[in-house]
Amino acid sequence: MSDSNATSPILKVSGLTKRFGGLTAVNEVSFSVNNGQIFTVIGPNGAGKSTLFKLIGGFIRPSEGDIRFEDRSLVGMQPHDIARLGVVRTFQETTIFREMTTRETVETAFHLQCKASSFGAFFNSRQARADDAEARRCTDAILKLLRLDHVQHEQAKNLPHGYLRSLGIAMAMAARPRILLLDEPFAGMNPEETDAAVEMVRRIRDQGITIMLVEHDMRAVMRISDRIAVINFGRKIAEGSPHDIQNDPAVIDAYLGQEDEELGI
Repeated sequence: MSDSNATSPILKVSGLTKRFGGLTAVNEVSFSVNNGQIFTVIGPNGAGKSTLFKLIGGFIRPSEGDIRFEDRSLVGMQPHDIARLGVVRTFQETTIFREMTTRETVETAFHLQCKASSFGAFFNSRQARADDAEARRCTDAILKLLRLDHVQHEQAKNLPHGYLRSLGIAMAMAARPRILLLDEPFAGMNPEETDAAVEMVRRIRDQGITIMLVEHDMRAVMRISDRIAVINFGRKIAEGSPHDIQNDPAVIDAYLGQEDEELGI
């Protein structure tokens, strides 16, 4: 990764605000995510982290502010158009077709990106055949990268929790993300599963994909993040390296009443 790529913003959020009636869920939040970073948003429950992710993905519209991906505003765009640009959010377990195998699931996600028309697909056109070959090739690469190749013929309903999480990420990878939004990728995992998931996220980043995640597992966050933003009551109260965040008085105050270990201190 070159220094110029590492320091150039791929995503810039400016003055982002979202109100629901009298409640301000996100309040004038600003930050930049640099190309090639692992950027994490943390905060106590109800801080506004999930709302922030929904705003970036286009699932809800901001009341004020701007979201720019490579200097193009995403505000007002539909989620599928944002995903086509390369800003892709992971699929939740509830959206996985549990009767399909791991491989079939990823290939199906690829076919959402196909260039052939439905008419061409029906008549097995040259473009449709090219799409099928590309889907097989890319599915092989993703399954290998995410260490799912050995369970590619298992039905999703038979996969353990950690593998299901990886499968949701594999489906998102089929959309060829430039920046991948991971919503609590380590939730519900045991320590061994978390270690494997942390390494998986690093491997994805090493493919040139920028990572932005929301996460509660502070030990994993402190290990994996290049930069962290802290949200509390909808406002950004701190931003910096893991070391900066661990020693920031405002962050420690926001987490008062919780165990010190939760912040990784």
